[in-house]
Amino acid sequence: MKPTMALKPLVFALAAVMAMAAQADGRGNGHGNGHGNGHGQPQGPNLEQLLQITAGAGAAVLDAQNSDGNVVKNQGTLNNANASDSLNGSNGNMGANVAAGDGNQQDNAAALATADESFIFGNAVAASSATQVNNNNYVKNSSTFNNATLSNAGNNGSGNIGINVSSGNFNQQKNNLAIAVSGGRVAQAAASANQSSTGLVVENKGVQAYKTDTLTGTYAAAGAFKAKGTATIEDDNHGGWGNRGGGHGGNDDQKAKFEAVGTFGLAGVTTQQVLTKDGWKTPVVNNANMTNSMNNFSGNGGANVSAGVGNQQSNSLSIAAGCKACM
Repeated sequence: MKPTMALKPLVFALAAVMAMAAQADGRGNGHGNGHGNGHGQPQGPNLEQLLQITAGAGAAVLDAQNSDGNVVKNQGTLNNANASDSLNGSNGNMGANVAAGDGNQQDNAAALATADESFIFGNAVAASSATQVNNNNYVKNSSTFNNATLSNAGNNGSGNIGINVSSGNFNQQKNNLAIAVSGGRVAQAAASANQSSTGLVVENKGVQAYKTDTLTGTYAAAGAFKAKGTATIEDDNHGGWGNRGGGHGGNDDQKAKFEAVGTFGLAGVTTQQVLTKDGWKTPVVNNANMTNSMNNFSGNGGANVSAGVGNQQSNSLSIAAGCKACM
């Protein structure tokens, strides 16, 4: 099969979908003078030079993502990113982004250009550029779980496919595609991605674990006492005839002294609940998993799976086909 025939199903199908974007950028120098300067251009002509070529067809995707001065504190947080049973049996250009957490940057960009094959001097220029900046961010994870899973995805497809799955904080992922097909002698394609991360501070810690304990106790107390005093014993027969001498009005009340001695005792049981340290909870866990994916795929496939903090991943594809290659 000729190269041009292999490219046509993908290029022309996507060109129809992206026709408006390609025409809008067909001026050649639309966005090329903006964010694309100085950000990881490929060897040879840079993106600006490519777009300045007098092209029969031109397409450009230039984007920038910035993340600055953010603070994230996760305690006992669970972040799950999952792309399962997705994009199977797909055709053409497919891009999927799945993220869980905070401050993640993901992007899929495609630039397609085709020149009229009847125009022998026609040329096609396609350029894709992305800039992702991650500066001075702070993350504190305490007993945090980050799980990123790509399972049974992107199987039995054809064309170009890009899948990004991330879980955590401030991850950067990027898929770029640039395709240029010309019926003439000039076809240039460029894909560029620039990712920078500076001043990122990450603290991963486990959280102190506690358990509840019931404490029991007993108590006992004992004592003794001693008392002294006087008492009066009264005679109810006041002034009776029974008094010797026959007197009247006599008082036979008697005085007495006493002493008392004794002992006493107290006993009981006490209970109370207290929190005691019991080691550490599970510390920060980062799991990235890719299973049973991208099987029986034909064409260009890129998959990024990350878990954690500040990961940077990129997939880029650049294709250019001129008339000599298509003969």
